[in-house]
Amino acid sequence: MTKQNSKSLYSKPVFDPMIDEEWIGLGIAYGSYRDGESPDKKSVSSEQDILEDMTILTTNSAVTWNLIRMYAADPASEQVLKTIKKHKLPVKVMQGAWLSSTQTAEQNEKQISEVIRLANDYKDIIVSVNLGNEIFVDWSAHKFEVSDIPKYLKWVKKVKSAVDVPVTLADDYNFWNKPWSQEVAQALDYIVLHAYAMWNSQALEHAVPWTEKTYHDIKALHPNKQVALGESGWATSSVSSNGDESLIIGEASEKAQKIFFDAYRHWLKENRIVSFYFEAFDEKWKGGEDMPDSIAEKNWGVFRSDRTPKLAVEVATK
Repeated sequence: MTKQNSKSLYSKPVFDPMIDEEWIGLGIAYGSYRDGESPDKKSVSSEQDILEDMTILTTNSAVTWNLIRMYAADPASEQVLKTIKKHKLPVKVMQGAWLSSTQTAEQNEKQISEVIRLANDYKDIIVSVNLGNEIFVDWSAHKFEVSDIPKYLKWVKKVKSAVDVPVTLADDYNFWNKPWSQEVAQALDYIVLHAYAMWNSQALEHAVPWTEKTYHDIKALHPNKQVALGESGWATSSVSSNGDESLIIGEASEKAQKIFFDAYRHWLKENRIVSFYFEAFDEKWKGGEDMPDSIAEKNWGVFRSDRTPKLAVEVATK
């Protein structure tokens, strides 16, 4: 990509995913893990299960998705990419590299090398590379320190020189609103923003206005960068006594999720904001497999873990 002035960067998105000249920018976060599978177990879902998932996402009668986000450059993600390629599915991918302060230097470097390989091996499918998920926000359990930013910028430079798609970082608004985010943002092709009204103690009626304000606040702080929304959603269950779930004051139910989903999706579509709703399917491994199924971490999907649709996608409007 050639360097452009700030005005042209602002007016012409760097990341504008399309299939056959049709915009597919309303994406969704996807994990292939079925009940009993998890990253800790190094599970790789079957081709049959992944094909079922992709069929659900691309042919659901209420809402369809042709853009997914995956988080780690690992065999589980490659199995999804292989399935998309083999069956010539109408699905594009933002492929992540899982970077973490709790991993060894070798493990982080392997994620970098693997995401480069995947981006080049699946050029017709991967449309963007995301280097890290919530790795700088203060509350992250796997966060890097501000002193690690030079190391991170070397990773960005390495990947940008080796792939032909836009490179980004996905992090919470409480990183992108900090002064030290500026150097990181300028090194990236665009910004991916996480903004959860539910986790930020917003009632349902204030959820989309809060998200919209947060989005515009971050755009104002990074005026020459496109801002995509990488995660926002509404859980259908929560347990107030379970740690940070005490922050949730909005109703956690399928009815509430549908209200948020429809209003949020309408705002995104009207403003042509590239986004990834969180998330496609409930994942029972999240929050710990020993924890009850009712905790929020296990209930962000618009489909249940058995792949049956929740209210949001039974009757949602396109």
